[in-house]
Amino acid sequence: MGSVFQRGNSWVIEYRVKGKTKRESVGKKGVVTKTMAREILKKREQQVKLGQYDMLKAKIPTFSEFGDEYIKHVRDTVKKRSWQRDKYPLKYFGDLFGDETLSKISISDIDVYKTIRLKKVEPATVNRELQCIRHLFNIAKRNKKFFGENPVSASGLIKVDNQVERILSAKEEQLLLKVSPAYLRDIILIALNTGMRRGEILNLQWSWIDLGNNIITLPQTHTKSRKARKIPINSKLRKIILELKLKTGGSEFVFPSDQSRTGHLEWVKRSFITACKKAGINGLRFHDLRHTAATRMVESGANIVAIKEILGHTDLKTTMRYAHPDASLKDAVELIASDFCDSFTDKSTDIDK
Repeated sequence: MGSVFQRGNSWVIEYRVKGKTKRESVGKKGVVTKTMAREILKKREQQVKLGQYDMLKAKIPTFSEFGDEYIKHVRDTVKKRSWQRDKYPLKYFGDLFGDETLSKISISDIDVYKTIRLKKVEPATVNRELQCIRHLFNIAKRNKKFFGENPVSASGLIKVDNQVERILSAKEEQLLLKVSPAYLRDIILIALNTGMRRGEILNLQWSWIDLGNNIITLPQTHTKSRKARKIPINSKLRKIILELKLKTGGSEFVFPSDQSRTGHLEWVKRSFITACKKAGINGLRFHDLRHTAATRMVESGANIVAIKEILGHTDLKTTMRYAHPDASLKDAVELIASDFCDSFTDKSTDIDK
């Protein structure tokens, strides 16, 4: 049990930490009352109980200071492929609260951030930014640079209605390819013929392509599931790849770029949006090309398990959303009628005779 006593002209609180007695001066008499000192003692004992004592004397970094540490962590330790994207939410949040220490950023600050960002971007985009900021606070807490409740977790993400997956029609495809620059046209066609993600296409290397066996092998280091994936090359894709081989010369990448740090194209969002506008296509994201490829495979009668492997889904349920449950159920019942009920009816007729 702690205590409060006077030493000279100051109030001192005394409490125990890991079996050791700690004394702390909390203010001069006349400025701090004994009641106030008792409240400080109560708070300190609560912090000790919650294991937060080690943070009491530590220097809490500002958001911007720890933001630099966080980027180094996801880049060098986690080796996150998309670590550069994390710079953007940290910048947006840092413009507002970068000079605040992590411990001073509150739930209301997070709510203010939501309000400001929602005026500029979609709710889903704000949520992705908040997820990054939330992760930053979790890493800071794990490294004892911050303690207490994560303000992003406490505030919560914005409720977003699930966006209906947009499927590109054949007519829209023609319009989009017509207005797209050559490099973007090839990228779109690869997406539609493989179901590959944008990052997988832009990172594509010639060493991953086996034209002898018509197979693209994506290494585990470059897939979302962290598992290697094999994608068959169809006749249309083979023609595109052969043409690209002639264009790229000796580059290791299928889509090289002299202006990129990585040596390959890293960003096609702006050109894709521009092409969609020129084609008069609304509400289409690049990722919808993957949905389009999957839907077309299903509609052409491809095996759902094979589609799962091509897309790299870890769970068959994810792939099943491209199937048509109502039609499948109807077909299943119809099979019973045609294959079983008819034979039973025939036998029944024989017995009646």
